[in-house]
Amino acid sequence: MRSLRWWVLLGFLAYCGGARSQGPLIPVAFYAVQGAPFTATVETRMDLSNGADFPPRTQRILRDSAGRQRYEAPRVDGQPAPAKVTIFDVVAEKTIKLDMDVRTAEVGPMRVNRTVVIDPTNASTGPPPSAGDGQTLLGTKEIAGLEAWGQRTLKTTTRPDGSTVTEDRELWLSTHYRMPLMQVTRSERGKTTATVISFDSAEPDPALFRIPDGFVVNDAPPPPDYVPPAPGTVRIGGDVSAPVVLKAPEAEFSEEARRKQASGKVLIYLIVNEKGVPEDVRVLRGAGLGMDEKAVEAVKKYRFKPAKRAGMPVRVEMNVEVNFQVFAKP
Repeated sequence: MRSLRWWVLLGFLAYCGGARSQGPLIPVAFYAVQGAPFTATVETRMDLSNGADFPPRTQRILRDSAGRQRYEAPRVDGQPAPAKVTIFDVVAEKTIKLDMDVRTAEVGPMRVNRTVVIDPTNASTGPPPSAGDGQTLLGTKEIAGLEAWGQRTLKTTTRPDGSTVTEDRELWLSTHYRMPLMQVTRSERGKTTATVISFDSAEPDPALFRIPDGFVVNDAPPPPDYVPPAPGTVRIGGDVSAPVVLKAPEAEFSEEARRKQASGKVLIYLIVNEKGVPEDVRVLRGAGLGMDEKAVEAVKKYRFKPAKRAGMPVRVEMNVEVNFQVFAKP
């Protein structure tokens, strides 16, 4: 899934001693959530260790029933409305960046690799998944009138100089709306808190997800990790199930990365064929130091229960992130 400020879904982290690749398979995809519209205002407060003073900022985020999303730039209270707006049109598979001051729109392609449909008549919620060491569930609390489930993640990273840094993150999720309601991050730099302070479940004005009349439209280059649909593949989502991992051997560190105690993340594109075997494995975003080649080598050995549509195996595209992380031995 593409990163949208702090508006992201959790991956799963498994902490290991020594130098090795970390964590299970983490699909990287843009999720479209349908049937759960809202208009939310997020307030971000920063309390930094160096004493720097940052006034609270608010940001409006909207989603319609079709899953389109609108992100308005953050602003300090009392300032004019933000000029920058980003719209993710998951129906047309377009990213639209609006500049209200100069009345221009940059339009580029995007990929929706999975669609989640929410039943608006059933507002049932449940805890988010929690994975082993480093992650714990925190129970529930009410935020902006919604039930939020808390999850805490402690992550310790070793720097190249051998020192370590620990990040403590709380994420409070509405599992019905598939969205975070609060995130608190604590580190040596200080504390940052982003909280939904108002929430309205009504359908937003459809005009907010379109390019306004009179705007000059320019084509934007595709993002670095954008790959056009491959011939003969179908999209995960709807009546197409996702592949299920049966075998995912860990990627080995390259000698250069091991020698330098380097960490990195490699984003890999692949096709999972009807037999559950990876094809056309390639790097979308690399980390260097030989880790790219090691990630491709490992992903080629993955095996899946194939995706299915109407009970029949089908070829699908997906991205996976191979995370090379060095952790201090206990």
